Amino acid sequence: MKKLLLLAVAATAFAVTSYAGDYLTNTNQSIRFLRNPSRVGAIGIDGVYYNPAGVAFLKDGWHFQFNWQSPHQKRNVYSNYGPLFGANYLNPGIAEADGSFSRKFNGKVDVLMQPSLFAVYNTGNWSFQFGFGILGGGGECKFKQGIGAFEALVGQMGMAKMGALFGGYSLNQHVEGKSFYYGVTMAAARRIGDKLSLSLGLRGIIASNHFKGGVDDINFRTTGGDIIPAGSNYLLDCKQNGFGISPIIGLDYRPNQYLNLALRYEFRTHLEVESKAKNNDAFNALAAGQPAFAKYLDKAKHNADMPSMLAFGVEVSPLPYLRIDAGYNHYFDLDTKQWNTDLLKDTDEITFGVEFDVTKKFEVSAGLQHTFYSQKEANYSDMNFNLDCTSLGLGIGYKVTENLTLNASYFTSFYQDHTKPQTVGYSTYSRTNNVFGVGVDITF
Repeated sequence: MKKLLLLAVAATAFAVTSYAGDYLTNTNQSIRFLRNPSRVGAIGIDGVYYNPAGVAFLKDGWHFQFNWQSPHQKRNVYSNYGPLFGANYLNPGIAEADGSFSRKFNGKVDVLMQPSLFAVYNTGNWSFQFGFGILGGGGECKFKQGIGAFEALVGQMGMAKMGALFGGYSLNQHVEGKSFYYGVTMAAARRIGDKLSLSLGLRGIIASNHFKGGVDDINFRTTGGDIIPAGSNYLLDCKQNGFGISPIIGLDYRPNQYLNLALRYEFRTHLEVESKAKNNDAFNALAAGQPAFAKYLDKAKHNADMPSMLAFGVEVSPLPYLRIDAGYNHYFDLDTKQWNTDLLKDTDEITFGVEFDVTKKFEVSAGLQHTFYSQKEANYSDMNFNLDCTSLGLGIGYKVTENLTLNASYFTSFYQDHTKPQTVGYSTYSRTNNVFGVGVDITF
């Protein structure tokens, strides 16, 4: 049972991950990004996040942007532990041709509204900026059927305990996790001449997590049909909160009207979270003295750094009504304590996009983003898995008036499934991701 709950806690810690970007970093901070994920080299109000130095090239006055996104994500695991799942006498698995049994475990995230907003005031050569968004996590993930690793360990425990008398097992399990990393950014940028701008900012991250999980009603059945209760239930209920600050620097260079180059570097956010737990006594007794459980006990503290990031972007405008973008993002994951043991190298992203003005009021845009992860097999588990993916964004903008623009978008990701061999059987990991968004730009 100790092994069972050890895996339960480790898995629950990563119940919610980013929709676009790195392991913990959400880069989908605006509807214009969902329309075209290559935003680092562009100049716009959402540059408060993507290109803060370039914001200084907007006209003088106030600029506001409000964004509402609705992400929908599925995280599916197809698990096979040889014949084991066939021994669940209340819910047998799917019979395979080789005599083994499999089961599909579905995790689901549905967020009705994920907001972000940006505010800019430009005067002369100066730009003063504010931004708010959910920079990590962003929802609640529920595995209503639990996860395969829980069930497999219960079955294995029954076999070990009862030996030749083992005739099956049953259990109830539930896993869910909420994770929100709220980000507040304040920055200033200054133009130096007509071609160069520099920026400096600070971002505060407020972490708020809530993890719940447990295994209960565990029973074993003998070959004669007798039901034997396994004993205690183990329940986890833990909230975690923390705060960290990191500086951000940026540079934007416009050598002429056809070309814009931009660079942004975000320093690592040193983030320590503290737990407030309402676990049951059986769980706390099990966790006492176990290092892997330490972060889920009441008043425990642990490191949850967000990695530093280097982003580069270029925008080319060969025609007044056409803009072509490309970008590169590098996340320094190996510098963070929580990731460096299970990764082979840092994460990289490349982005491409095009925006076209159909008329003076109506514009369309589309773009691609590809994320390259490099992980050890140890970094894949039933709820902790990230997959290489290519994302497609597209959308429209409509200028209602000279000072008011409406944006609408759709963003989807195509993931590469990963199959991890086990001592017995295998697990195949897959994901889907769809995000809808609307927003408004206001200037005056």
